[in-house]
Amino acid sequence: MSSTNGKNGNQGVSAINGVSASNGPAGATRPQQPVYLQLEPDPVFAVLHAPSGAHRRVGVVLCAPFGWEEICAHRSFLRWAEAFADAGFPALRFDLPGSGESAGSPRDPQRLDTWTKAVDAAASWLKSAGDCDRVVAVGVGLGGMLAYLAVTEGAAVDDLVLWSVPAKGDAIVRELRAMARLAADQAERPAELESPAPEAGELEVWGFLLSGETATALKSVDLTEREIPGAPGRRVLLMGRDQSAPDPRLLAHLEQSGASVTSSPGPGYEPMVRQPKIAEVPYKTFGIVTSWLKASGDGEQSVPVKPTHHVLSADHMDIDVHDASIRESPFELDTPGGTVRGVLVEPLRAGGESAPLCGVLLNSGAVRRVGMNRIWVETSRRWAARGVPTLRLDLPGLGDSDGDERAYAHPDAFYRTEFVAFVVAALDALEARGLPGGFVLSGLCAGAYWSFQTALADERVHGTVMLNLYRFSTASELDAGRIGRRARQLHRSGVLWSTMRDAVADGTITRMLRAIARNPQKLLNREAEPEMSSALHAEMAQLGERGVARTLLMSLGEPIAQDIIDAGLDETEPWPGVTFERIPIRDHGFRPVWAQQFVNDALDRGLDRAISAAGERLAAAS
Repeated sequence: MSSTNGKNGNQGVSAINGVSASNGPAGATRPQQPVYLQLEPDPVFAVLHAPSGAHRRVGVVLCAPFGWEEICAHRSFLRWAEAFADAGFPALRFDLPGSGESAGSPRDPQRLDTWTKAVDAAASWLKSAGDCDRVVAVGVGLGGMLAYLAVTEGAAVDDLVLWSVPAKGDAIVRELRAMARLAADQAERPAELESPAPEAGELEVWGFLLSGETATALKSVDLTEREIPGAPGRRVLLMGRDQSAPDPRLLAHLEQSGASVTSSPGPGYEPMVRQPKIAEVPYKTFGIVTSWLKASGDGEQSVPVKPTHHVLSADHMDIDVHDASIRESPFELDTPGGTVRGVLVEPLRAGGESAPLCGVLLNSGAVRRVGMNRIWVETSRRWAARGVPTLRLDLPGLGDSDGDERAYAHPDAFYRTEFVAFVVAALDALEARGLPGGFVLSGLCAGAYWSFQTALADERVHGTVMLNLYRFSTASELDAGRIGRRARQLHRSGVLWSTMRDAVADGTITRMLRAIARNPQKLLNREAEPEMSSALHAEMAQLGERGVARTLLMSLGEPIAQDIIDAGLDETEPWPGVTFERIPIRDHGFRPVWAQQFVNDALDRGLDRAISAAGERLAAAS
């Protein structure tokens, strides 16, 4: 099979117009050490950032907020860990059990207790692996509450930094319930669709779950009723959210405990938890925390904490999925501009017959490789259990890969064929490991675009599953006819002006005006609609001739779905070899839990088509 880059995996991979695989303006690549902490019942994925220069005897464990806020703040936490390491403090990021790339499910029992124990394990491991005398837990939102609980239960945490942490868990639950109601109003489940009913007391927030048991346990937490052992020997930095002061009840309780307490603003919280492509790294708060850490010295205080217990770690994680066993391990691809990172999931004991394919799951826009609502984690494990090794990959500037995330604030930055070189290099690396040399690619939005473009560029691709693909081509501006149609729809629905305000905020309006200026008559012509280009038809014919199975999965209101309909193409099979499936929801990310099961089923059907296409091609070759 031919490849755009040959077999060495690195030719043609370089900087991409400001979105290179190098970190920041200086282009320095900072090392990361992914590890799996061997906890029961769920191993925990963690990443150590070790200082490259002077090493301090104080380590930092970063405890992230919950759900969508954690997804939005991921690059900020990466930058925070790097800032600590640059200042000489070993730093550890980790995913809570049942979240991110750790094992387990949010519906597993005793999550709050398991999460609290995970903070203790992360601190214990860092004290040993980082050669630290003291460990500071830096917690945000729910992560800060867990860090506090861990300290009260004798964890190997000495000092605390708490950002936007309320005294009562009920405050977190109330905020999550308000967000859940908003999300439910925007993505109501159609009555005609059958899907499992929510469990009693379950709380779903933008597709992320708190089980009824976990929500009840969290609601009962009152930090002011928890005494901190050895408080006079501890330091606490308590920060509010942006202009809001820290919780006064928690501040008073900590001061009365005898701990050395500092109260400070916490600027930059709201910009940090905006949607990932426009989230801003809160460097000012980084400076506040680093200065506070440096003022503590290098561990000269002694604190009567629970003795550090030995926590085993490994460079991989073995877990069972139904009747199969799989292994997850870090994946790194060195390129001229830096390191591209991912996680490879391989079958140890497949639940069925092995398939002659590898899967590659690409970023959903700026969302890290876990995917929207962790869907790529679940999909990769499910596919590996079927015998299909599957890679979750972060492209440059996304997730844990090197690169400058700021370039993605402009949506057109995602739609560049240069990114195909990085995907092809990953395919080369997988094949070089002795894995199957045929591939099925999937992605959502920009990830769907990358999978389509890679299929055109590399004959080893046997199938693509494209979720809510926004555009096929690399055109930098939206089609004026599409914009005109959308504006008329918004005007009829009465939300045009509120949508325009949002468009001004994220720069969409600028791109719209450029497109209108180029082709005003198409916008004004009510009968004019976007046409599928002859180039696209030729590309589809090319993939059809190669036998590439293509699945298009679309929610309601997606522009390309409407383009297909307006072009008079068959919605079931607009081009030979293309399956067009719809899910009746107006949510670009398929976030509601009820929708995720339909997406999972569609992904598996797309995999089946790719396996069949690979089998047909192998049979023809023999």
